Parts: sequence; C-alpha cells; structure tokens
Amino acid sequence: MNSSNRKEMILDILRNYSHFVTVNKLSEQLFVSGATIRRDLRELANSDLIRRTRGGAILTDSISTEAPMILRESRNEMQKQIIATISKTYIKEGMTIFMDSSTTVFTLARNLGHFGNLRVITNNLKIIWLLSASKGIDVICIGGTLRDSSLSFFGENALRYAGDMNADAAFLSCQGFTIKRGASDAREEESYLKRVYIDNSRNSYLLFDTTKMDKEYLFRTAPASVYTRIITESSEVNDYIAAAVAQ
Repeated sequence: MNSSNRKEMILDILRNYSHFVTVNKLSEQLFVSGATIRRDLRELANSDLIRRTRGGAILTDSISTEAPMILRESRNEMQKQIIATISKTYIKEGMTIFMDSSTTVFTLARNLGHFGNLRVITNNLKIIWLLSASKGIDVICIGGTLRDSSLSFFGENALRYAGDMNADAAFLSCQGFTIKRGASDAREEESYLKRVYIDNSRNSYLLFDTTKMDKEYLFRTAPASVYTRIITESSEVNDYIAAAVAQ
C-alpha cells in the first residue's frame, strides 16, 4: 500500500472511530509499523486534516473533513479509468456538459481531448487547466470561493452562476451511495452545487467506484432515481443498481 492510499485509509478510520484513534490501532489495521503511522500522521497534521494527540490523532473537523485532491487522485486509478471509458460514450459532439470537482470526473476530462466541438462548464481548476489545451473544447469557469483541498470554486456566486446555465448533461460523482438514499456528500456546499447541475441538465450521470457503495455522508445530494445512468467500474453492479432503481 502506497503512502497516499494509506493516508486516505487513516482518514476513513478516524471517521469510523468517532474521529479519534490511537497509533496502535492504526498500526494493527493497516499492518505497518508505528513509526510509519506516526510519519503519516505528521504529514496529515501538516495539511491541517488532523490534530495529533498523545498516542493518537483526532480529525480537525466533523464529518465534513475530506482528503485533499492530491490524495484522492491516486486512489482506485484503474477503476476510475474504466468509469471514464464508459462515461465518455454518453458525450457527443456539440454538447454542453457540467463537470463537478471530483477526481473521478477529472479522469473523464482527461479522456475528452479527441472532441472537436464541446462546451464544458465546471467549478474545478484542474479540469479548466487540463481542457484549456484542447482547441475543440470551450471551457466555462464557475467562479466563487476557492477551496484549496479540491482546487474548486463553491459558494453563493458559484450556485448563482451555475443556476443561470443549461446543459445537455451533467457528470457528477459522490462520496457515498446507497440504493435507498442515493448519493451523498460530506460538504453542504458541494452537495448544493451538484443539485444545481442536475436541475439544469437534460441528463445526469453519476460516476463512482464501488468502494463508495453502501456508504452514507451527512448531506443527501439526490436519490438514485434522479440520475439518467449510474456508472461504476463493474457492469454487474451497474445492472444491479439499474434494476433496483426501476422497481
């Protein structure tokens, strides 16, 4: 397990242990030495994601704490690429699409270079930078307040600007998904902006890898029935979700 994956797992364990866990418990669960855990905790503390305590660590925020983009990008890369390959089949020349700030949707953006007539509306700086090099893609930036951890804009201005636009499709991810409650996210502002994307699109596609199945976060973004397609890396899971939603 590389350092980035291990740090994200530490954050997940902290969430599941009422936001506090000891070095010994982390060492047992991740099968690494205490010295390795303490080094990871120092680096997470330097990023202001946790606070070190005697013998352990505590999250600096509540359930809304998330791993920074640099950690999330390296997780489940193969699954994200499979999802991107499936998702791009729903994108056609001449379309206008919303793209959220998730790393899964960023992977989809990396697969759009061959399009010659496409308009992308996004609040994510990395997608803006990436697609600015593609001559056939017009990029519209949704402004607002920049969040450093995801290099994305949120807030009232972002909601207002996105609310004034229409798109053919929205491509979104989530932090958790259940059949009963649908997609959920840890941050209120992120959940609200995704709802605007959905409301202002003819079709909406939810993209997430199967590690997010059966997990719930504080803010419910949208029920499963709202999405035109729900796409994971597993065709069996995709068929299962489609059948469950159709009932």
